[in-house]
Amino acid sequence: MTAYYHSLADDLRRRIESGEYVVDEPLPSEAKLAVHYRVSVPTIRIALTVLQAEGRVEKLHGRGNFVRRHGERTVYGSAGHVVGRRPAESPPLRVTVEVRVVSATDDLSTLLQVRRGALLTEFEYVSFLGASVRGLVRLYVPQRVVKLKGPVVDPSPWGDEVRALLAAAGVHVASTVERVVSRPPSTEERKVFRSTAPVLAIERTSTDLSGRIVEGAFLALPGDRAEAVFSTRTHAEHTESAG
Repeated sequence: MTAYYHSLADDLRRRIESGEYVVDEPLPSEAKLAVHYRVSVPTIRIALTVLQAEGRVEKLHGRGNFVRRHGERTVYGSAGHVVGRRPAESPPLRVTVEVRVVSATDDLSTLLQVRRGALLTEFEYVSFLGASVRGLVRLYVPQRVVKLKGPVVDPSPWGDEVRALLAAAGVHVASTVERVVSRPPSTEERKVFRSTAPVLAIERTSTDLSGRIVEGAFLALPGDRAEAVFSTRTHAEHTESAG
């Protein structure tokens, strides 16, 4: 016998697909849904977890359950750092950025190979799709390399324009290493993403021709709403382009 919460999930899914419940808008409160379906709030919550697992509903703590575009993901790519695989009618990501000078902590000292307390320019990016946070990026440039300043115009989700700022200052990136892991969210990430789902965490370092680290970054994306795509040029492609 099918559990009743599956029937509730089926009806809510039908209402979402019909457009009765609109994308990026909140569903009725759990209490109102419980009254409507004449069930307990815990039963409604179980039904909603089914839709959350399908990617149709997103629970924003303190704000309620919001309808998501089904199958929509934010894509981080090493080749051009593309953001894609969203429906054509989907709005673009809205990006905020703050620029500040900070001192290197132990973690940053290790990442950037600078002494603890060294001055760094920090670029903090937060990306939004509707009411949902889709990316948190903290990018660092040692001030011993170059002293970059804000503001950043038309920011990208992953801080791509910082490389243009480096190049304009005569600092050219020769290679980049990216380490990707899936892990539980930190306390801060749980607050930012309003979710306890695992995050896709990317640690990025870039060096110039001398091997000096000129940029380092920590990126976090909600693991149930993001993917990373990496491409590698083959030796044959290099040979063909050189010819």
